[in-house]
Amino acid sequence: MTCGSASAEGIPSVGMSPFACGWSTQRRDLASANASQIIESLHAGFVPVLHGDAVLDESLDCTILSGDVIIRHLAQLLTPKYVVFLTDVHGVYDRPPTDPNAVLLKEIEVDDNGGWSIVKPALQGNRKEVEISVAAHDTTGGMETKILEAAAIARLGVDVYITKVDTEHSLRALKGDVNTSSDDWLGTVIRAAK
Repeated sequence: MTCGSASAEGIPSVGMSPFACGWSTQRRDLASANASQIIESLHAGFVPVLHGDAVLDESLDCTILSGDVIIRHLAQLLTPKYVVFLTDVHGVYDRPPTDPNAVLLKEIEVDDNGGWSIVKPALQGNRKEVEISVAAHDTTGGMETKILEAAAIARLGVDVYITKVDTEHSLRALKGDVNTSSDDWLGTVIRAAK
């Protein structure tokens, strides 16, 4: 989602580069996370639009910091009501979404130990596990990293919505207008087990 398309839908957004905000890593692990500009933007009524970025690394000179790691850190710091991950597919599937038999997982619950289970839809037989593939060009772990980070956020009591960028579903998620019990929203919600 670009800031322009969000603004056109009435979402006051501002793009923020982790590199420009001073985020850095140490051997690819988050080392410095200056969230002050993000917090100031939120207080001013803006929705920060963040993404993975090349950042300085204290040992490796430069590396990629995943947007999913950034959001987990911010969720720990700010404890929002929900977070939204925008991706190129409608959510988490039980197998690569290019497979014609792939099923969109509408709801996943995470227990206190970080284990997770599929709530909706109820999968039958041997289809109770998720097969995840990572594209060769994805340096940040793709959907696997996204699910792991989303599970960590859900354990904080923060719902995570994963949906396709630049769709009515992403706009509804960004506005907090998601009814996960309805079939008219395409995406995955990951939340703490009740």
